[in-house]
Amino acid sequence: MKKYPSSVIVLVVIILVGCTPSQGSVQTAIALTQVAQQIVPTNTPLPIPTGTNTPTITPTDTPAPTETPTPTPTETPTSTPTLTPTPDLRIILTDPKDILMTADDLPADARYSIPGPSWISPHRNSEVIGGWGTEAGQEYVDRTGRVDGWWVIFSRGTNTVIAPEEIFCNVILYETAAGAQITILEYDMLTTRRADPKYWSEVEDANLEIGDLTRLYLFKQMQSGGDYRIEYRIEFSYRNYVIIVSGWGWEQEVKLDYIADIARVMLQKLEAQPLSEP
Repeated sequence: MKKYPSSVIVLVVIILVGCTPSQGSVQTAIALTQVAQQIVPTNTPLPIPTGTNTPTITPTDTPAPTETPTPTPTETPTSTPTLTPTPDLRIILTDPKDILMTADDLPADARYSIPGPSWISPHRNSEVIGGWGTEAGQEYVDRTGRVDGWWVIFSRGTNTVIAPEEIFCNVILYETAAGAQITILEYDMLTTRRADPKYWSEVEDANLEIGDLTRLYLFKQMQSGGDYRIEYRIEFSYRNYVIIVSGWGWEQEVKLDYIADIARVMLQKLEAQPLSEP
């Protein structure tokens, strides 16, 4: 509150008592002035008269609370079971004679041919049993489901190319692919004692992959002059068939790649055959 000077207070008092103050009025005014000088004003706010519009305090904009988004539950992926593919058990029913190697399956520059009728023949189960012995032969036929087979030998017709002197092929039909694979895995050149281990051995590091299963054997025999006569023999199975391809001659003439290429030609003939349900 504003403090007024004492002279103003005296003047107000004089006005109140009249225009011509008496001695007593003057004394009274002086006393009032002294009292006014002793009054210490306070900062007491003036009361607001009744009926006066009370100022409205406009609230500041309070930011509306932001909504916390409710996380959308993600679907837990269910593991899809791995389906085991159904094994293809279809087999080839073509007669082995119709798949047997022909001169057209061999390189033309070597002029291979069949020298005579004794160089080609069927190989029946009865001949297998007779050759292996009744007990061993019958056990082999029954266990593998051997059906029939054919073999052929081709002779080279020229000496102007480097190629084996002879090419041998044996085509064997089984009832199932399992029987053909048993033949490759268990009835091989060595474990059945059909081959002399003095000259025959298995080549295990050739990395040949022909058909479903493949095995490679090598025959090697030193001749009187110190050179070797050799034979590479590839045996492979494809579905319910086993095919054996070998090349015979002097060591410098018989190359593994040459024999492997002929075996792959025979595989292509098998792959081209129609398939039937077992």
